[in-house]
Amino acid sequence: MDILKLFDHTPFISLREEVMALFDQQAAHDEIDTKLSELIKHLEVQFSAEEQAMLAVGFKPHDAHKAEHDRVLTKLAYRIEQWQKRREIQLMLGYIEIELADWFVKHVNTRDFITHRYIAAHLDSQ
Repeated sequence: MDILKLFDHTPFISLREEVMALFDQQAAHDEIDTKLSELIKHLEVQFSAEEQAMLAVGFKPHDAHKAEHDRVLTKLAYRIEQWQKRREIQLMLGYIEIELADWFVKHVNTRDFITHRYIAAHLDSQ
């Protein structure tokens, strides 16, 4: 298990920045939709990998960590759906710029930090 790759969030940051740039450039809605789809798919894959790693090492707070992943994915999917129905740029951009970014920083600095330390300690003890 490559723990550094597991907790490398650079792709998320890049995709989020690309979404914001598309909004700033007033890109076509289908371009934005495609990039939003990439963003949510990336998070699904990322979260799944983290959750599998947690299970593999018997990380007891797995359920709470997964519940947070599920909550964020549900909210992002809802926001994307609303964007596709209403095309309210400021609402979607505000979510991506502020709410999702705030969640990400808190999540990485709390849940992922603790999880990373636990998995690393588990792997070192093997």
